[in-house]
Amino acid sequence: MEKDIKNSTLISVGQDVPEFSFIRYEDTVDINDFKGKVVFINFFATSCPICIKELPVIHNEIWSKYNSNSDFEFFVFGRGHTAGEMDTFRTKWEYTFEIIPDPERAVYSLFAKQYIPRNIIINREGKIIFESTGFDDEKFAKMKSILEKELKIK
Repeated sequence: MEKDIKNSTLISVGQDVPEFSFIRYEDTVDINDFKGKVVFINFFATSCPICIKELPVIHNEIWSKYNSNSDFEFFVFGRGHTAGEMDTFRTKWEYTFEIIPDPERAVYSLFAKQYIPRNIIINREGKIIFESTGFDDEKFAKMKSILEKELKIK
């Protein structure tokens, strides 16, 4: 399985984040607009039980802790989902963060061929400094540590 995940991953730590744009709060934004900030990206789907288990932890331990930090940007993409599906899901689970629809997997396909959940951290220079697939306590702790360390750098 690990080999399959590795083969399906299209990015690696140390490389520049792929260029992409998306709709956020009805505006088109480009990932390069966030250079100078630490960016957290999550890809999930409502049909993925591991994703459903991970999102509340992300909400409580990442979003709630850092969303007021002006050096931090947070994006959750619903892989293969429409805006309506994401609004319904977000309301049902009472998430306070926006979930960005990626119905054609246009953004996801720049990062991977398959397997979710995926988490990526991008530093202020636009380089990928962390990426993971799946959800377990060890990976999550490592991700939190890297994120916290990066946010302390000015």
